[in-house]
Amino acid sequence: MHYTVNQDRLVRTFLELARQNTPPRHERAASEIGRRILDELGFACEWDDAGEKVGGDVGNLIAWKPGTVTSAPPIFFSAHFDTVEPTPGLEPIIDGDIIRSDGKTIVGADDKCGLAPILEAMRILAEQDIPHGDIQLLLTICEEIGLVGAKHMDPSRIKARYGFVLDTGPPVGSLVYQAPTQDIFEVWIRGRSAHAGAAPEDGISAVQIAGKAIARMKLGRVDHETTANIGVIQGGSATNIITAEVYLKCEARSRNKAKMEKQRDAMIAAFREEAEALGGTIDVAAYNAYPGYELGMDSPVLLIGQAAAERIGLEPLLRVTGGGADANYFNAYGVPTTVLGCGMVNIHRHDEYVRISDMVKSTQIVLSIVETAAAWS
Repeated sequence: MHYTVNQDRLVRTFLELARQNTPPRHERAASEIGRRILDELGFACEWDDAGEKVGGDVGNLIAWKPGTVTSAPPIFFSAHFDTVEPTPGLEPIIDGDIIRSDGKTIVGADDKCGLAPILEAMRILAEQDIPHGDIQLLLTICEEIGLVGAKHMDPSRIKARYGFVLDTGPPVGSLVYQAPTQDIFEVWIRGRSAHAGAAPEDGISAVQIAGKAIARMKLGRVDHETTANIGVIQGGSATNIITAEVYLKCEARSRNKAKMEKQRDAMIAAFREEAEALGGTIDVAAYNAYPGYELGMDSPVLLIGQAAAERIGLEPLLRVTGGGADANYFNAYGVPTTVLGCGMVNIHRHDEYVRISDMVKSTQIVLSIVETAAAWS
């Protein structure tokens, strides 16, 4: 099966989205572009109140289009409007099959190379009268700061039975069936200040406590499904003062919840034990950033996705991931959801880029999923 994609229009849509500076909580400009296109295509669109809940300038864009095949299961597609960092003045550069920035910012392929193919596919559906069941689009905000747009979406608004999130790297045709849960914990280590030259014996160094605790930890890749990281360390004001307080922000994640909890607890225990040994104290605040999920191999959402990939000549690949996506929350809400591989490469880096050919394939797989689901029973 082959779908003809208007590549020039697809690229123009991506460029228009990419030129909008949309860090978390500032997605309105891009969301308005999406709503304009979907309004023109006859979707019923609304913004929810997630933006108000997180202090943003717009909510999640939720759109619905009734199907032409009433027996088909309703499905949704999803991508997020926000980028991991601001992109002021971004003018994307087209270099053959690649779209990139000038290296001063990211290009925003994560996740605008998911958004543009969804929007292009919806245009093609209307232009070519492709049969489809009910289609819902869940185009979210604030994914990059802990999936909080999806977290604050009212689950009752999700009318689809299965979901497909376009938000991970190549190859196109791959589907994520398992993703981790993540806990974040903040640690405040408190010692006692003193003059570092005149009376260091009177001080209790929070830096030393932190260093001794960190030296005990296994960080980075813990095992094949578990990772841990200390991402923020703050403390101290001068070299001649024994540092009395250090703040750390840490995470543990795993596709095995028990392993994640074990890693988290071991890290916290190291901080506590080293503080006690040196006469300091700690306070800890921990919370779950997002739940994990695992889809069964016989899950219809995976079967539909694999069949759709094969229909357009792609090799389906089932994969696991070490990162979270809005699919984590959609699965927690009871809607089986997979994440589809897209064209984003080197995400969260200034040498990030997207292949135009992969965006074309992403558009085609969206269309193929629509038709495959329309024939599903």
